[in-house]
Amino acid sequence: MLSERGKLFLYGIAGIGKSEIAKAYAKQYKNEYTNIIYIVYSGDLRQDMIDLDFIDDRPDESEEERFRRHNRFLRTLKSDTLLIIDNFNVTATKDSFLSVVMKYRCRILFTTRSRMDHYATMELSEISDKTALLKLMGRYYSEAGNHESELSEIIDTVHRHTLAVELAARLLEHGILEPRTLLQKLQEEKVALDSTDRISIKKDGKPMKETYYGHIHTLFSLYLLSEKQQMLMRNMVLIPLTGIASRRLADWLSLPDLNLINDLIEMGFITPLPGRCVALHPMIQEIAQTDLKPSIVNCMLLLSKLQDICLHRGLDITYYKVMFQTIENIILLAEKDDLQSYLRFLEDAFAYMVNYHYEEGMNLVLQEMQSLLGQPDPDVGTIEDRALLLDYRASREKDQEKAVKLDEDALALLPIISTENALLVSNIHSNLGARYRKMQKYDLARHHMETGIQIMEKYQPAAMNDCIAQIANYAVFLCDTGEPDRGLYALRKLARTIKENNSDMCGDYAVVQETIGSILLLQGKILEAGEHFKKATAIYEIIWADSPELLEAKYQEIMNLYPQASIHIAQEFLSKH
Repeated sequence: MLSERGKLFLYGIAGIGKSEIAKAYAKQYKNEYTNIIYIVYSGDLRQDMIDLDFIDDRPDESEEERFRRHNRFLRTLKSDTLLIIDNFNVTATKDSFLSVVMKYRCRILFTTRSRMDHYATMELSEISDKTALLKLMGRYYSEAGNHESELSEIIDTVHRHTLAVELAARLLEHGILEPRTLLQKLQEEKVALDSTDRISIKKDGKPMKETYYGHIHTLFSLYLLSEKQQMLMRNMVLIPLTGIASRRLADWLSLPDLNLINDLIEMGFITPLPGRCVALHPMIQEIAQTDLKPSIVNCMLLLSKLQDICLHRGLDITYYKVMFQTIENIILLAEKDDLQSYLRFLEDAFAYMVNYHYEEGMNLVLQEMQSLLGQPDPDVGTIEDRALLLDYRASREKDQEKAVKLDEDALALLPIISTENALLVSNIHSNLGARYRKMQKYDLARHHMETGIQIMEKYQPAAMNDCIAQIANYAVFLCDTGEPDRGLYALRKLARTIKENNSDMCGDYAVVQETIGSILLLQGKILEAGEHFKKATAIYEIIWADSPELLEAKYQEIMNLYPQASIHIAQEFLSKH
């Protein structure tokens, strides 16, 4: 690339080996060049040209005179000169002298963390060859050959990051930790490795002696970023490593434009991905978590935005996977410094995950809620929170007897109904009725379903639109107990309400259409049922476009209704004859 383009920016994250590659190139191809000039960038390219040592420099000349003479000479150099400018960690617009240097006719190799998209670039990423990395460790750790299995896992744990691999090897050679112990500590503590052993290395020509964490902390220097840049990096810790659309991230953080994101991309802290998406390198994510300490309070803007989306239960989104993975990262990575707000966030997240059958996330949220409400702290959670937890647990319970017991325990916690808890009590009654229906205990099912609807009509009539699942369950129950027309009437009325208040292309509308189809199928109205199933699946195909497994499961579920309906119709016929 140097031969073809003359100027090349070798870029990659800190500590990946850019400077060593540049030095290795200069050594291997030294016979190709008459002159090789090496500069460590100081932050001012013009000053670096002044500070070069020329044999005819005079101690009494001014900096301006020296600059003119040096610059004039550098402009005369041709392609048989290699100029290496190391650690040019600045965006192209921040050093105005770059445009002058780029006009030199000599070959120039820059090493940088920054992205220089308007110039010839070559990205340096992790060494893919595990054998090469084991050899690298063997250079610094004399017993490497006896611990290849543990060292291989250490390499993966530090994300094949070159300097981290070297630091781990040096720590094993001169520190107190054994390979297995170091591996376990790295897996648990990551870059925040709590080891007081100081490691000596030579970085950018300077000897340094620090702890493992000290080296990594200094290497990335997140503390030098502005307050707004740190805010963005802190929230980026919680975004999945697979990435997020730049505009969605800006929306979640209420950024007026993409400038802040683009600046950090240029500086090499944020990685751009295809499709205008962005992510953090896993090593940068770990150091940002350690140094910037994301928490419920300092990431409240992000949490509030996600919670607001979850509260719009009738709103279907195509990006639910990245949102749910972000919620999982909040649970796993954020400091819990406001437990009450955190609990409300979890409760709303669980309810929204149900819409998308996001099993892994629901289990994690439920586990976290149990941990919070199981604490002796009386300031965390209310009776309503504990009742809701029991109902959530019931929803995940495969044994219907156990599920019924959990919901009955939840109702026992709420003997007095008020405007504040009416929606919760109503939902628990409806869920309990649905469980009794599955157990074919129809009297109990009717009692609880009708009680749930009556509570809503009495205490929160304006919230009836939030009870779509209740009405759908009750309609199916009416069909089971010989009143399908009443059920269909309620569902068609509900469908009109959803269409007027929301959309006929949302998940709630699909659920109602599917339920109508299932009741019509049981009545033997196969063609009419098919039309409603088509409406439902057309919506599912849009909202589950990124989850073909959910779509396939729904297709199968609907197909299974047909033989069940045939059995039901046959039983009806036999009972009448």
